[in-house]
Amino acid sequence: MPIKCLIPAAGKGTRMRPLTHTLPKAMLSVAGKPTIFHIIDRAEKAGVKDFVIITGYLRELMESEILAAYPHLKIEFVEQKEQLGLGHAIYTAREKFQDTDSMLLIYGDTLFEGDIEKMMSSKDPVIGVFEVDDPRRFGVIEKGPGQTITRLVEKPEVFVSNLAIPGVNFFPSAKDLFAALDHIVSKNIRTKNEYQATDAFEFMLSEKKITFTWLALTAWDDAGTLDAILETNKIILARRGKGQTFSVAKSAKVNQSHVEEFVSISDGAEILDSTLINCIVDRNAKVHNAHLKNSIIGRGAHVENVNGTLIVGDDTVIIGDSAHAAAKN
Repeated sequence: MPIKCLIPAAGKGTRMRPLTHTLPKAMLSVAGKPTIFHIIDRAEKAGVKDFVIITGYLRELMESEILAAYPHLKIEFVEQKEQLGLGHAIYTAREKFQDTDSMLLIYGDTLFEGDIEKMMSSKDPVIGVFEVDDPRRFGVIEKGPGQTITRLVEKPEVFVSNLAIPGVNFFPSAKDLFAALDHIVSKNIRTKNEYQATDAFEFMLSEKKITFTWLALTAWDDAGTLDAILETNKIILARRGKGQTFSVAKSAKVNQSHVEEFVSISDGAEILDSTLINCIVDRNAKVHNAHLKNSIIGRGAHVENVNGTLIVGDDTVIIGDSAHAAAKN
C-alpha cells in the first residue's frame, strides 16, 4: 500500500522564545538545518516520497521554505487552526489519506535514530519507544509477550513503564487510526484537556482489538527547549565522528576565527575575528569580534564585540564595546 509520512508541526514553541517569535519551532536550526528537514530527510531515505505536514503558527514561512527545499517530493499542508492537542492535529489531515494508504507518523520535534525501514514493513501498527528516566511527561507503553503492547497510557501518574513514545510510529492502515481519532473527537475524550494521539492508539488496541507492536529507537534527541536544542546539536554532530563534529554551510564565511567542536553555521552566515564553542549560528547572521559559548544566534542577527553566552532572536543587533571585547579575546 502507498505510504505517506504525516508530520504534525503546528506548535508555537513558547518555551523557545525569543527564537520562536519569528520562526515556527520545527524550523529552528539544529546541526546545520531546520529540525523538520532532518525528519523529511530520514523518511525520504527510507523510501517515502509523499508527505503531509500539519502547520499552524507562522505556517506561510514554513510551507514556502519546505517547498523550496524539496521540489522533488510531493508535499501537502494542512492547517491546524486551533491548538487542541496532538490527536486533533493528526485528525485534521484525514482528508489527505485514502483508505488504502499507510502512515508513517513522526512528530515535528522528534529527532531520532532507528530502523524505520523495518517498522514500515510490519503488517501491524508499530510504536517506536525509548527508555526514559521520568515517564510521567510522556505517553508510555506496557509490554506484552514478544514485541506486543498490552496498554498505552498518556502521561501516567502511576508507574506503567519507562518506555516512552517519542513520536515515531507506523500504521499499515491510516483508515484505522483516523476512525479511532474520530471516536475520541466526536465523544470529546480528552486527557489534560486535549485530544491525545495515545488515547486513539489505546482505543484501537483495547476496543478494536488491533494488535500493536513496539520497536526500540536507538536514539531520541529532544528539540523542545533552548537548552535541549544545543545539546541535541552537540549529539548529532558527535555522531559524525572525530574531526567532523561541526557543520559549516558552503555559503557561510569564516575568516580569522576559531570554530571548535559542536558548532553549526548555516547558509550566508559570516564569522569574523571570533571564537565559537558549542554554538548555533543561523542563516545570514553576522558574528564579528566575539567569543561565544553555548549560544544560539538567530537568522539575520548581528553580534559584535561580545563575550559570553547569548540567545539572540532573528534580526537582532547586539554591539558591545570593542576595547572590552578585544581584551577578553
